[in-house]
Amino acid sequence: KVVHVYSPNLVMVQQRFRNLFELPQKYFYALAAKFEISENTTVIVYVSANINDHNRADKKFYKNTILESANLFKTEVNSEIDIRSGELKKLFINLLGFFIKKEDEHVDLTCVSSIYDVSNAKNPFTKMCRA
Repeated sequence: KVVHVYSPNLVMVQQRFRNLFELPQKYFYALAAKFEISENTTVIVYVSANINDHNRADKKFYKNTILESANLFKTEVNSEIDIRSGELKKLFINLLGFFIKKEDEHVDLTCVSSIYDVSNAKNPFTKMCRA
């Protein structure tokens, strides 16, 4: 869900996750930016910032440990009742990126992610996949 549009290539989004084996539902807010770095190559990047969504169960200050410039961005959102009442668990996107390159016969897609899961705060998980 797009929460706010800053420019055609920069938006704030809210994403929710539902897992059949895990309750409660999880969500994150992130800034999403799209960059066309060449005619055949596009990069899409998500990063969480210090966004106050009025979640009464999670009022912790978030600090992005991978992309420190994201810590300069602070804002407030008018979140839904289930978020405000603390029914959902918050995730933070340290960095989530998609590198998309059109080749002659196929498209290369590389995904890199580092996500901080507050409900499982022992370690952030970092993942890289290539398709």
